[in-house]
Amino acid sequence: MAKGKLGGANTGKRLRLDVTGVVQGVGFRPYIYRLAQKNHLTGFVLNNAGKVSIEVEGRKGDIDAFYHALKTETAAPARIDALKGKVLFPSGDENFSIKQSEKNDKAATAFPADLAVCEECLAEIHDETSRYYQYPFTSCTYCGPRYTVIEKLPYDRKTTSMSTFVLCEDCQQVYEDPNNRRFHAQTIACPVCGPQMKFVNENGKEQENDWLRRAADVLGTNGTLAVKGIGGFHLMCNALSKQAIERLRKRKNRPSKPLALMAGDINVIEQYFNLDETERKALKSPQAPIVLLTPKQKAKEALPLDAIAPGLYRIGVMMAYTPLHHLLFTQGPELIIATSGNRSGLPIAKTNDEALTQLKGMVEGFLIHDRAIVTRIDDSVGQSMNGQFSLIRRARGFVPDSISIPTSGEAPAVLGAGAEMKNTFCVLDNDKALLSQHIGDIDSLESLASYQERLDHVLSLSEKNPEVIAYDPHPAYMISKELTAGLENPLPVYHHHAHMAACMAEHQLETPVIGCILDGTGYGTDGTMWGFEILTGDYSNFERNVHLQPVSLPGGEAAIRHPWMMAVSLIYEAVEDKEMASKTAAELFTEYQVPLVAAQLQGSQGIRVSSAGRLFDAVAAMLGLCKKSSYEGEAAVLLSEMMEKQSLEPETSDIYEFTIAQGEWKIDGMIQGILADIHHGIAKETIAAKFHHTIAEMVCAGVCIAAGETSKLPVVLSGGVWQNRYLVKVTKHLLEQHGYSEFTHRQVPAGDGNIALGQAAVAKWRCSKNNVSINAGKGR
Repeated sequence: MAKGKLGGANTGKRLRLDVTGVVQGVGFRPYIYRLAQKNHLTGFVLNNAGKVSIEVEGRKGDIDAFYHALKTETAAPARIDALKGKVLFPSGDENFSIKQSEKNDKAATAFPADLAVCEECLAEIHDETSRYYQYPFTSCTYCGPRYTVIEKLPYDRKTTSMSTFVLCEDCQQVYEDPNNRRFHAQTIACPVCGPQMKFVNENGKEQENDWLRRAADVLGTNGTLAVKGIGGFHLMCNALSKQAIERLRKRKNRPSKPLALMAGDINVIEQYFNLDETERKALKSPQAPIVLLTPKQKAKEALPLDAIAPGLYRIGVMMAYTPLHHLLFTQGPELIIATSGNRSGLPIAKTNDEALTQLKGMVEGFLIHDRAIVTRIDDSVGQSMNGQFSLIRRARGFVPDSISIPTSGEAPAVLGAGAEMKNTFCVLDNDKALLSQHIGDIDSLESLASYQERLDHVLSLSEKNPEVIAYDPHPAYMISKELTAGLENPLPVYHHHAHMAACMAEHQLETPVIGCILDGTGYGTDGTMWGFEILTGDYSNFERNVHLQPVSLPGGEAAIRHPWMMAVSLIYEAVEDKEMASKTAAELFTEYQVPLVAAQLQGSQGIRVSSAGRLFDAVAAMLGLCKKSSYEGEAAVLLSEMMEKQSLEPETSDIYEFTIAQGEWKIDGMIQGILADIHHGIAKETIAAKFHHTIAEMVCAGVCIAAGETSKLPVVLSGGVWQNRYLVKVTKHLLEQHGYSEFTHRQVPAGDGNIALGQAAVAKWRCSKNNVSINAGKGR
């Protein structure tokens, strides 16, 4: 490994530092090397069991300067979470070196996330005098693929999919130069020795000549291009062409689910969209997620927004995050649609063969290359909420960065299996939780195979064999059945307890809390479907204090896909005169078979749910926003997006009537009030505002009941409904007025993407020798 000669022993004082955080695979050791050289210190640095260990020796003043710089000047993508020091006897080292990591290093959290291309590499690919000019795989210590190319640990070139590309003499030289930013950058390559691009036409035939020009031709003629990226393929088309977008939607069978935009320049984004400082920072960060933004007038005039995100006020936008993406913008449109490269219901394509087979007939061309993608990963999605960035989908750039959570006592490694929708899994060992990338809905053999592929990858890298599997006890969950088959003692964790525990874990809360859990549906302890709950408890146990009055789910799953059916159910529940209820529903939904649903509601109660998601669906249908959903959660999203168009303050709206009796919110008065406002021609925006304020008041009232007269426990908000920014704003205002401290999700999604984290945290605490037995916590 590299050594820096200092011309003899430099004894005086010796200090050992153990550093934890994001410190591996991000150029941290070369940074330490240069910092030691600058301060005339000897010693060494090495990766050591999930942390970086440093020993520096020299004069006290030089060591103090080194330590101060380490604490104050360490920059992204590196991040120091903890720094522990110990004074040692001087050993008389003559130089400072980067030592080889131990081969048996089994650090569960040592593998780094993929990082967006840095400014230095970006400048090189646009510089005609650089040997990296227009090279789409340019990277350095501070940027490029990481997690998606790692095959096994320790993280070294020979253990990545770059191992087949032997460094040329020039690349080898910079790889070994401690003063070069490509020093020990495992993914470095150049046009001489690295991966190569190819353009393949729609018939699967490789085309010679300029791949970049051919790609630009596809984008410039309203075609669709399949592009192999870091974690899989994107489908791309011209974002300024309604014809191109509609063609892509038809081919992908995606009639209305929003599509994301990509731009090569932050200035372009600012021309089309409003940006606050949180949004700008997220867009330009090494994680480069999709960020939900509000359009300016220019966007409304130049972009076919109704084709990009039908009915939505905000648009998902991301920066180009690879050199390949940036090169596309040198010849293509200034805004490009970039959506996952897969057929509906299938995982994102990651190999050339998968793309050429799965995406055939959907595109006019393929941009492929010969660097293998080891694990699939989608783009992350987030939004600015109360001045902080909050993730909606946690994936590229954030995974596999671990999350520190509180633990109690010793316990075995745990696997949280996750939920069936918006699935992730979680491997928890000691206090480090590795939450997987967004996997999606586990509802087919293909999606189950994709889950297993990604789980095998993480378990192989971390060399962990979880002794406990925590799962959702919903009897129909495919993933729960698959992972618990044949196990003697898997640990069930109820859906809404997992939501509550996930928010507790993210904020490192150890004492009991009040959990306000608002989501679609989840299996409850009484065998019914929950979704609008006030819980009290901790990781080990919980109690259900207040919940929404159960209402019928006519047609079962059909009511989720057809919100108008849920609206009919609520109308039928709220209006005592059933003939009048049927008439009212028929007037609202003239195009549907309301009498059939009404007959079903009269004949049998069927499945009953206490779900906030279904309540939002029903109100959205009543307002005519979404009567039939084409994607999960569409109706609730459209209702929440209506609030984005309004500049209301938390106290500027009336509320509808509701009561609480025997632990249930009774909402007949709310539904009757909404129907009356519709009948009297009250603006939809006004009704939506009153509805949101009513939900916030209900939550606050439920919290007060759960807390009693004196107990001011922390309040956690979890479940997919809490991705609604306006609802969070209003509820937060009310809770603070009543003296409560509230916690919302930031690092992990509020929706079912956090279930695995909550499952793992609950299992860890229950299994701890200082806590209750493994079978505790059934709830009441």
